[in-house]
Amino acid sequence: MKISWRRWAWVCVAGWAVTPDAAQAQRADENAVSAAEDAFGTRVGNENVGLYSATSARGFNPQLAGNMRIEGLYYDQQGLFGSRMQRSQTMRVGLSAQSYPFPAPTGIVDISIVMPAARRVVSFAEQYSDPIGGSLTSLDIVTPIIKDKLGFAGGIAYLIGPNDYNGWYDNVGGGGVLRWTPRESVEILPLAYYSASTLEVQPLILPGGAYLPPEMDRSVFLGQPWAVRKVEDRTFGLITRGHVTDDWQLQVGVFDSKNDRPENYSILYRNVQKNGDALLDIVGSPHHVSAGTSGEARLSGVTTRGDFRHTLHFAARGRDTRRTFGGTTTVAFGPTTVNGFHSVAEPAFVYDMRDRDVVRQITPGVSYVGQWAKVGEFSAGLQKSFYRRRFGKENATPAETRSAPWLYNATVAVRPTDDLALYASYTRGLEEFGTAPDNAVNRGQPVPAALTEQIDAGVRYRIKPGLNLVAGVFEISKPYFDRDQANVYTDVGGLRHRGVEMSLTGQVAPGLTVVAGAVLLQARVSGLSVERGLIGPIPPGLPPAKYLLNVQYALPALKGFSVDTQLNIDESHYANRANNFRIPTAVTWDLGTRYSFTVFEKRANLRFQVRNVTNAYGWTVDGASGRIAPTSPRRYVVRLAADY
Repeated sequence: MKISWRRWAWVCVAGWAVTPDAAQAQRADENAVSAAEDAFGTRVGNENVGLYSATSARGFNPQLAGNMRIEGLYYDQQGLFGSRMQRSQTMRVGLSAQSYPFPAPTGIVDISIVMPAARRVVSFAEQYSDPIGGSLTSLDIVTPIIKDKLGFAGGIAYLIGPNDYNGWYDNVGGGGVLRWTPRESVEILPLAYYSASTLEVQPLILPGGAYLPPEMDRSVFLGQPWAVRKVEDRTFGLITRGHVTDDWQLQVGVFDSKNDRPENYSILYRNVQKNGDALLDIVGSPHHVSAGTSGEARLSGVTTRGDFRHTLHFAARGRDTRRTFGGTTTVAFGPTTVNGFHSVAEPAFVYDMRDRDVVRQITPGVSYVGQWAKVGEFSAGLQKSFYRRRFGKENATPAETRSAPWLYNATVAVRPTDDLALYASYTRGLEEFGTAPDNAVNRGQPVPAALTEQIDAGVRYRIKPGLNLVAGVFEISKPYFDRDQANVYTDVGGLRHRGVEMSLTGQVAPGLTVVAGAVLLQARVSGLSVERGLIGPIPPGLPPAKYLLNVQYALPALKGFSVDTQLNIDESHYANRANNFRIPTAVTWDLGTRYSFTVFEKRANLRFQVRNVTNAYGWTVDGASGRIAPTSPRRYVVRLAADY
């Protein structure tokens, strides 16, 4: 694949033509390392840095748990909400989560959307990857429409290239937000995002025993060209916020999110032997839809008296989630191997009746935050969640379950000095647990929400202005879902994660920025399955230790030029439920450079990276399914972004 320089040139000319004067940067200055407040997870544009992400925090998945927020308001994500709409995405755990009126045990994924600017900015970026090929082209604009009253921000992107196992993937997505301020104290933000994707399905490699498969050629596609997954995602939303009085503010957010899969397949290489021999099964799925309407209304009042500040929140969150899935058919193709591509003919899939799952939940609550200037703060929240789930075949009367638990949280933070803060918190939540994996009998079935608990405590110390150290401990308790003896994915016991997490972020010397972190995790399973020896006490796929080091240095002799490196270490961990074989320790090292410059008074940025410099061959494992997957090979990435 060649870099589309003609496309780059055309959009550059268009950008200069529509933008008569220079404006502040938008995409050219994207830098996750510089933006990170801690090492627990920050995303800016296409850049990520941190120990955690939207799909992994403290050993759990915040996105599946239902802990997404858009501008601080509850959002039940079903469809993709792409980076064109996001100014940043931040993981909130520990001390950084205490600013939320109603925190969640698995952590909060905090999305800030791109806002219109006072002056017009057109941004274009072209990214190319090699040797595997692939490109990403994006065009963004923020512009006022009516001065100080109405503005627009949005963009479109096209991505084409290989995914894992060298299967092909293409995606086009775009969206935008309007910002209308009918008067100074009122803001109305309608937003929309849509994307369409087509991808060759990534296979699941399932070992036949307590061993790893042979090292596979990571440039060879092991799927089938006809086994293509087509996906449409869309999100619509409306955020309104404004002051009711000088002391009271009302915020309302309503979001409609949908994931539509008209075609879907799962490719299973089962009973994979040490020499690569395996059995091939392909699962065909009929039309699958996940859709939901969700939102939050929150009334917040603030009173300040001397050194004391009191904040009271009255809130109500709700969702109406509808999933249609199942009806799958499995075709067995018999013996094959993972040592190379072997084509099989597309069979005629005959589908069964699908399943339907409907969840309705309303959670009103009240929260208080008290702050004593330079001393500390205290907060407490109480919620009552009304949860109802109806599940069954499309043509049958569904089974219904209901629950109405009390949820509560409390936090305290003390500041003995201006540079030191100590914190502790307790949170009880009602969280989701995703769906059954593809190799379970009940594949795709949503797991019902259940009560979860978290206790954490820690310290934040400001070493010097702009350089902060955070260290904390946590314990999270949840039900444990796994495949039972009948291969049904269900609740089989309890799960407890205890851990220590550390973060050092900021500028340690002029021009030298560091984002460093570590998490030490002790995960343990309890219940009859462990007592009977059916599974081990340690869940697979969770490294007991993870280390991260990002260093970025701006060279003083070359203005605008910087070099950076990233080191990730995942310690050896169990790869199966029986706890009798492990994934080796994985070490990944990346190198990069960045050059920011100005051309005709327009900001631009050239970025070059080598990912997995040593071309290390490692493995990852999915705890729910037992799937083994090789890590990505060495990759060269170049990106040119400009703001007009």
